[in-house]
Amino acid sequence: MAPLTSVGLPPSWHALPAREVADGLDVDLSSGLSSAEAARRLAEYGPNRLAEAPREPGWRAFLRQFQDLLIVILLVAAVVSLVVSREWETPVAIVVVVLLNATIGFVQESRAEAALDALRQMTVTTATVRRDGRLVRLDAEELVPGDVVVLAAGDRVPADGRLFSTSSLEVQESVLTGEALAVAKPADATVGAEVPLADRVTAVYMNTAVTRGRAEVLVTDTGMVGETGRIADMLHKPSRGRHRCSGRSTP
Repeated sequence: MAPLTSVGLPPSWHALPAREVADGLDVDLSSGLSSAEAARRLAEYGPNRLAEAPREPGWRAFLRQFQDLLIVILLVAAVVSLVVSREWETPVAIVVVVLLNATIGFVQESRAEAALDALRQMTVTTATVRRDGRLVRLDAEELVPGDVVVLAAGDRVPADGRLFSTSSLEVQESVLTGEALAVAKPADATVGAEVPLADRVTAVYMNTAVTRGRAEVLVTDTGMVGETGRIADMLHKPSRGRHRCSGRSTP
């Protein structure tokens, strides 16, 4: 049996009928969640936002590049070479390689932080949600799994979710897939469990843009649990698994 998501749905929820997803999330699509139930879920799953770690000073981030064991070994080798052979060529070459590697690592991390900032800036601030049987405008951070969100052309999608009602819906997903063209999203389409994200036409994802039509969406994943959250998590630690001076990554 496939593992369940944090809300008890299979990871391939995009392949399930909308009604089955609603049953799994214990929500009535016509009325949405009650305020009390939404508050309970918010306390359980946390706010719908991308995590933001404390900023590290630039000088400390640069010095951290030298903490790798291979870097330490190379620096020790440079010192030993200088002491034993009393020639400068090899030690200087080693130090240059180490400094170049540290600079590259620092630049990569800086670019990753900039990309992460861009993701946060794209995050939707408000959303139209059905709560207690009526439409209300809420802070997008208050969205929880099971919320029913209404989307229209010009909106950004505030959280990952399963479409259950659409009208000529098209969504631009380049932030996730790299595809420049908008994708038609019919709620009643049949998709396989293993299809790539770009072909999951029954689902929408945080930070993608509605370019045409209208839709109602059942929120399934919020914050760092969703697809954008996974990207943000990878960007936040771009070099933690990288072997210094090797160009290879650990699994």
